[in-house]
Amino acid sequence: GQTTLPPLTPFSAHCLGYAFATMVLEQREQVTGGHRSNINSKNDDDETITICIGRDPREHGVVLADAFARGAAEVPNVKVVYTGIATTPALFEFCRSSLCDGGVMVTASHLPGDRNGFKFFSKHAGGGFNKAQIHQMIGIAQEHSQVWFDRGALPSTSGTNGVFCSEVVNWMPIYEEKLQQALWKQVNSNENVDHTLPLEGLKIVLNAGNGSGGFFRQVLEDLGANVDGSLHTTPDSSFPNGIPNPEYDEMIQETVSACEDAHADLGILLDTDADRCGMVAPRTYQRLENGTIRPTGYEPLNRNRLIALMGVIYSQQSPGCAIVTDSVTSTGLSKFLEQDLGLKHVRFLRGYANVISKAQTLNEQQLMNAEVAIETSGHCAVKENGFLDDGTFTAVKVLGLLAQERRKASHEESTSSSPVPPKSLLDLISSLQELDEVMEFRLEVLDGGLESMIGLFDFVALEIDALCEVQKGWKVDHDNLEGIRVETDPDGGFFLLRKSLHDPVMCLQVEANSRESAKQSVIDPLLGLFQSQPRIAQTLDLSALELYSLGKN
Repeated sequence: GQTTLPPLTPFSAHCLGYAFATMVLEQREQVTGGHRSNINSKNDDDETITICIGRDPREHGVVLADAFARGAAEVPNVKVVYTGIATTPALFEFCRSSLCDGGVMVTASHLPGDRNGFKFFSKHAGGGFNKAQIHQMIGIAQEHSQVWFDRGALPSTSGTNGVFCSEVVNWMPIYEEKLQQALWKQVNSNENVDHTLPLEGLKIVLNAGNGSGGFFRQVLEDLGANVDGSLHTTPDSSFPNGIPNPEYDEMIQETVSACEDAHADLGILLDTDADRCGMVAPRTYQRLENGTIRPTGYEPLNRNRLIALMGVIYSQQSPGCAIVTDSVTSTGLSKFLEQDLGLKHVRFLRGYANVISKAQTLNEQQLMNAEVAIETSGHCAVKENGFLDDGTFTAVKVLGLLAQERRKASHEESTSSSPVPPKSLLDLISSLQELDEVMEFRLEVLDGGLESMIGLFDFVALEIDALCEVQKGWKVDHDNLEGIRVETDPDGGFFLLRKSLHDPVMCLQVEANSRESAKQSVIDPLLGLFQSQPRIAQTLDLSALELYSLGKN
């Protein structure tokens, strides 16, 4: 894919490795109250810190991991270990479990296969690096690049032959055990944990998309699940079935088909580095003529539905708690969480780092008991797991609920003269109001400039606000914190216009009862406004809205 960002080269990875190791070493010394030792001396083993590097299956990740490791190893008192293919949450867990002081995941997540990047974690800085820390790290890396420039040389590399390190480690089993313990804890009481097989009798389809999340199949199997129908659990750098993304229709439909073939109780979709998930669940369980009970009618369990289900879990586990979400969640979700479950719904900004930070702030200031921070994209972090963004832990929570519901059904069946069909997970959110037409439009700025988009957005938002005064049924949602959100009808229809997090694009989210309702109540009025304003019409690509209005997309 096209990008205006500079390429991530082995040399830049080397300099970032040096900068990251330097910062983690300093963070350790600040936490321990020690003074920074002579940076040119390695005479004290007690001062050594450990940096662990993992990667997703992308082949060029080996080259970048090697360069990063060599840069980190340039810093005195730093030991670098390599754990091979891993997941982003696992690297955080390695730091939290004191296996290492700093963790680095080489991944581009769901982005195209030719992209790559780094995610940074520090045991001594409370988890993932924030923006300020990343900017500081880049500054150190730039200074270090000058050192190599002055030498007139480039650092050594191993190419694709391996990763330079002090030790190759396999720490994923430690992370796997953490997930197993979490499931045992949820299914059984905290006081009397029953280490049986909590998923015994359940059929689970895991679609890891040939990414790093294939390890989760063994976790499920060890807990008693039948995972025979699982898909693409072997890491493959070519991603023959496309880059895994739980939001992609192709991955969802592929998982639906696999669940139908396997008669699965649940399908789990993971993205490339397994920090995000989606689900597929049967709509009902039917009893066949021979008395067999079989799941049927599989549907996606993602976006607002997944948030609603996490609400069900935490309404039982922590009544009255708060769920923090991104800005594009539906009106129906708010009603379900607050009116049906008695929870508090805090709608914040897009970006999983934003919702996590908001949840932590609410807790620190004792304003609410925020248990869950979750995006409609499937990024989810919970307080009980240290607000670690973890797709597999989210799956564990849902699996725990599924196992509990299956136990209830078994108990009811034991007191009944005939088999009792179990509840579907979708039954637990049956009162969630869902609208039939849900669309997102990406409106690009014609000159491709980020500054143009930002300036234009403020103008567009003001024009929409003014139109609300005269447009029938439109009402600005003043509680909204991102972009401009307008309620368009009393049964939950709305649209939200916001700036993209990364691109010169305005994102328009529309929800309505029908396509015709969306056209009449949202698209046509917006088109009329945009086309009447030369500044908007000449700057913003309106073709997607025009095609929708004409019924052509």
